[in-house]
Formats: sequence, C-alpha cells, structure tokens
Amino acid sequence: MVQLSTLNKSRMYENVKTWNPFVGCRFNCVYCIPSFQRQAKRRRKWCELCYRYEPHFHPERLNRVPNAEVIFACAYGDIAHAKSEWVEQILDTIEQHEDKTFYIQTKDPRVFELYCFPPNVKLGITLETNLDEFDTPSRFRRYIEISDAPSPETRVVQSYLVDYVTIEPILDFSSEFAKLLKFMNPEFVYIGYDNHNCKLPEPPLKKTLELIEKLKKFTEVRLKTIRPAWWEVDDDGQC
Repeated sequence: MVQLSTLNKSRMYENVKTWNPFVGCRFNCVYCIPSFQRQAKRRRKWCELCYRYEPHFHPERLNRVPNAEVIFACAYGDIAHAKSEWVEQILDTIEQHEDKTFYIQTKDPRVFELYCFPPNVKLGITLETNLDEFDTPSRFRRYIEISDAPSPETRVVQSYLVDYVTIEPILDFSSEFAKLLKFMNPEFVYIGYDNHNCKLPEPPLKKTLELIEKLKKFTEVRLKTIRPAWWEVDDDGQC
C-alpha cells in the first residue's frame, strides 16, 4: 500500500487560475459557505452578494480572462444555479479563447445537458462519497445533513458527460467506490481531505490510501491534503 510520506502533495488546482464571472450556490454545503465567506470577506464592501454566496452574475469579468493555459471557470459557484443567459455569455467568452482549457465543475451534472460546451471545456463533478449514510464519529450521520445537492447516487447516474471527478472533501465511502469511479472513466481525479475542520464523516487515512492506489490503476490522481481523519488524532477544532 502507498505510504503517506511518498505522496506528492499539491494545491487542489495547482497551476490553474480561477475566473469568476458567476458566483454563488444554493446547495448549502456545510464545508463550503464558511470557506467562501472567509475568502470573500475583503470584497464584502464591493459585493455583498459575493459574501452571502448568493448566485449572481459579474458581466464586467467576462473580458478579464486570466493569462493561463488552464482556468477554473466559476470556481466560487455552481452553474446549476446560474441563469441560462449568464451561462451562454460565459460559454461564448470561453469559445473565443480556444488556446486555453477551462474547467467547469458542479454537484448537479444534469446541468451539463442544458448547454453546448466548447471543445476546450473539461466538465467535472464533485463526488465526495458514494454513501447516503455514515457510521463514523462525526455528528453528521446522513449526506442530506451535509449538503442540499443531489445525492451521490444521482450524480453517478448522470455522470456520462463528465471528464473529471473531484473527491474533496472526501467522506467515508463503501468498497464499491473505486469500481463506480472506474465505470465513470474520468480523465483524472482530484482527491483531498477537508481543510476547514468541519468534523465531517471522514474515512481513515489507510482506507483513503488504498483508494488512491486503486484509482491510479485506471486514471491520473491529483492530490490535495492527504492526512489522518480528524477523529484519528487529538483535535478540538470545529468548522
């Protein structure tokens, strides 16, 4: 089994710049809102909607595409909550930058059926687990206590347009998780633990390391924070 010391740790989207003409989400994930509010705190006086994480459009940012080869579009939101005319304007802009690759990620892959995406877009989903219920020391016992997003099962079923998967923050999972991911056939998979001390139902480190080894057999694995589960160490912090 792979050892923690041998893993090449990196930022989740290393060498990827973000571009946020659309911001906001209504899935109310317990690990997202505090994180994005902290990041948006300095901008609160310019945009209260950004701070509140309410879905909204910043058309003035359409002509501010970063100078990078790979760009995470709408990183501070989920286009499942965007108006169609906003998304169309964003995709029109992306199409004008065919020399760049854009990542667009959602927790509801059904939204991918609604638009015609340019060939320089990689479509991704967040899939933290394949379980709806958990048996860990966390106070969160069911997925619906963590997020209002479609269930993990729904995301898997609707994943046929997906190019990559983000397992972050990783939650406990069943022995079938690797098989499901192989069936989805992603080009690459991001994986990492929660960075905000939310006391989520995390898998033990050993289980995650075994999953990483299985994933490496059929796809590229890109790592973020890989560490022991919060309940495996003495830690009194909380989200």
